[in-house]
Amino acid sequence: MRRLQVAEVRTQSVAALGLDASTYRLTSGTAIAVALRRCASFLCPCAASSLTRAVMNPFRGLADDAVATKAQIEEMLETLIAHGDLFEYRDPTVSGASSNTIVFAAPCGFVRRDSGATILLGISADQLTALPEDLETRVAHVGHVRWLRPRVGEDLRDDLLQLGLIEIPYERWIKDPPKSSAAQHVTGLDKRLDAAQASGDVPELRLLDSDKPTTFYPARWVEPKRQSGRFVARRAQAYGAPVWCYVQMQDGRALRLLDFPRAGSRWRGCDDAWCLQMAIDALRQHPQRFTLRSDKSGTTCLQLFSPIPMWAQRRWDALGRRAESTGCLLAFELPDSEVAEEVSYAREHLWLEESPKPREGVPACP
Repeated sequence: MRRLQVAEVRTQSVAALGLDASTYRLTSGTAIAVALRRCASFLCPCAASSLTRAVMNPFRGLADDAVATKAQIEEMLETLIAHGDLFEYRDPTVSGASSNTIVFAAPCGFVRRDSGATILLGISADQLTALPEDLETRVAHVGHVRWLRPRVGEDLRDDLLQLGLIEIPYERWIKDPPKSSAAQHVTGLDKRLDAAQASGDVPELRLLDSDKPTTFYPARWVEPKRQSGRFVARRAQAYGAPVWCYVQMQDGRALRLLDFPRAGSRWRGCDDAWCLQMAIDALRQHPQRFTLRSDKSGTTCLQLFSPIPMWAQRRWDALGRRAESTGCLLAFELPDSEVAEEVSYAREHLWLEESPKPREGVPACP
C-alpha cells in the first residue's frame, strides 16, 4: 500500500468530478460548482448550510486555506442559485427561523442561444448526469456555466428534448424586472417603509453606508453610530443568515424596517437590497461604476466594484464568461459585438455609470 501525497489526492479528486486535472485545480470555481451540483443530487432538498458542509468536509486537509475555501463554496452556492441550477424556497408563513429556507435541485433543462449552442441547467437526482456519454464528454465548463455546442448539421435542441430535458425559453430565463428609473424604484420602497410598523431596537444591525465610495464594497458596511436617514442593512436573526432589509434610522437607532425579499418577490433578499442600493447611489449623484478593458482580441472585460442582482448575473453569464476579478469585485468577459448593448443595459436598468478611465493598478482580465 502506498501513501498518496496531497497533490496526488487533489488530482484524483478533480478527476473524480469528471474534470481534466491538468486544466482545473480542486479549489477552482469550476470544481467547486461541480462538487456542489453532485452533493445536491443526493442531499436536496436541504438547508443551504447542510449542502455547504457536505462539500466542505472532503476539502479539509486538501485546501490550503479552509476559511477561504468555505467562503468560495458559499459564494458559489449563491451563484448556482442565481444561475438556475438550484433554487430556494422560503416559507412566507415562517419568520425568523433558518428552517423557512430550503434549497432544491432544479430539474434538468437547457436554454438555447440563437447560435444553436445550449446552456445546461439543473441537476439529475437519479444519476451523475442526464446526458449519454457521447454528449457528456462534449460539455464545456466555463466557470459554473455548462455549455454544449452543436456540431455541423446537429440539432441539439431535438436531441435534448428526446432525452427528457426541459427547454427554458431564453427570454423567460433571462427576464429582468420591469424597467424603471432610480427615482421610481426608491420612491416605491420608501412608501412601503413609511407604512411599516415601528421596529423597536434591532440588535446586531449593520448598515450599507451610502456616503462611502462605491468602488470598494466591503468598506461600505458599518456599525450604527449616530446615523439618520434610510439605509440598506442586514439584521441578525436567531438562526440562519442575517436578513436583508431597508431601515429608517434616527441618531443611530432603528425606527422602522422593511425586510427583503418583499412579499411576492421572486428574487432573493440580496437581489432586492443590491438593486435598491444601486438606485440610491444613482439618486445621490454617486452612481456605482464599471470599467471596460479591451485587452483580448474580440472580447472586452466588464469590471464591477459592487455586487449585482441575480438577473444581471444571469444575463452576462449567458453572453460571455466570468473573468478573474483581480482589482474588482466581479468581472465578465463579453464579445466585442455585445458590449454596446450591455453598456446601455447597465446604464438604463442598473443605473450604473462607466468610469472615465480604468482605475490605476487594475490589471487586465486574463
